[in-house]
Amino acid sequence: MFRFGFLVLLVIVLGITSTAIGSNPLLQTRVLGFLTYMPADYSSVTPDAVKARLDAKTLPFILDVREINEFATGHIAGAVNIPIRTVSANLERLPASRSAEIITVCPSGFRSAQVTMALSLLGYTNVKTMVLGMREWNARGYPVIR
Repeated sequence: MFRFGFLVLLVIVLGITSTAIGSNPLLQTRVLGFLTYMPADYSSVTPDAVKARLDAKTLPFILDVREINEFATGHIAGAVNIPIRTVSANLERLPASRSAEIITVCPSGFRSAQVTMALSLLGYTNVKTMVLGMREWNARGYPVIR
């Protein structure tokens, strides 16, 4: 699901910017290089890895992009709730350093993948989506705060 959503978003971005990419050889080289050397786990992290970080008390900034009522049903300890449609108006709530580690979370990984891509385009260099989202977190019985 995450990979499909990512690919759909990438196709949209590439479609919108195809004229700019086609007329800019440097940009074209960078985009093609990005796609060619993308690792299998690019911009993603598993719920198990997030849980291990929670247990080790080394959890990075968790950006939960669900709606307020969804967040209230249970969220990862320490998560900051900024609904997806309000992220652009709340960038000041994100870490000041664009290289700070950020993990985005939503129910399935789709919305958080969109935010991961948007933040990457804005220059954030260490943003990852928790694959399968809170549905998988909850299915594994991992702790939530209500």
